[in-house]
Amino acid sequence: MKKLAFFDLDGTLCSGGSLQVEEETIAAFRELKENEVLPIIATGRSFYEVEELLALLEAEHFVLSNGCYVQFAGKTILNARFSNNEIETILNIANKNKLSAGFFNQQGFAVTNLSKVVKEHVTYMGIHDVPIAADFYQTNPVSFMNLYLNTELEERISGELAAVADTVRFAPLAIDVLPKNVSKGTAIQKLLKSMAGSELETYAFGDQNNDLSMFQLVDHGIAMRHGTEQLKSCASYVAKTNNGVVEGLKHHGLIS
Repeated sequence: MKKLAFFDLDGTLCSGGSLQVEEETIAAFRELKENEVLPIIATGRSFYEVEELLALLEAEHFVLSNGCYVQFAGKTILNARFSNNEIETILNIANKNKLSAGFFNQQGFAVTNLSKVVKEHVTYMGIHDVPIAADFYQTNPVSFMNLYLNTELEERISGELAAVADTVRFAPLAIDVLPKNVSKGTAIQKLLKSMAGSELETYAFGDQNNDLSMFQLVDHGIAMRHGTEQLKSCASYVAKTNNGVVEGLKHHGLIS
């Protein structure tokens, strides 16, 4: 039986608001491979953000941008994108509510304007260089978008957005806006389908609600100690220590 382990990055493999990984976790990754468990990164971040980390972990398989982009064994399995019509519908909703938007693909990003909310968000995320290009989507593919807003306003516009996109909150002042029916879970389904015929046992490690879709799909969901209550309620195991990845791997006997 083949074993696959999917790992969120921020707040799971990485902590402290950075993409730094503890040596203990890097060693656990190496041991997983030695034990013939296949580690797969599953993150909301895009390739340009995590390229160095993927190289450090020697991670050959990954689900990026909350499921918009999937690479497995050197082959691109999924590369979801918004159409320009869909983007303009989302921008109309944003403009009507005086919201800033962000455009993202695997090579980079831009925001429509550097509003107060955007400034607060990028400070929270530790982002320093913020390109401004309201017409970014006219000359670049867009995997997904961000809207910068609080939860109250999100609830107010959720019905309009649902007609053209799916959304998931990933920060206090920002939501990911994804092509319809795209998530970590649906991306993992496509990846597993490419392995049809193999008997599989699957694990997922995460901390936020954008990990719910993969927890609902895998055999074992391991939530970090600081994870959301909703995610913990779907987990088969909730970590008790700060390094929930290593703890969870040991709990399931995937490393010694």
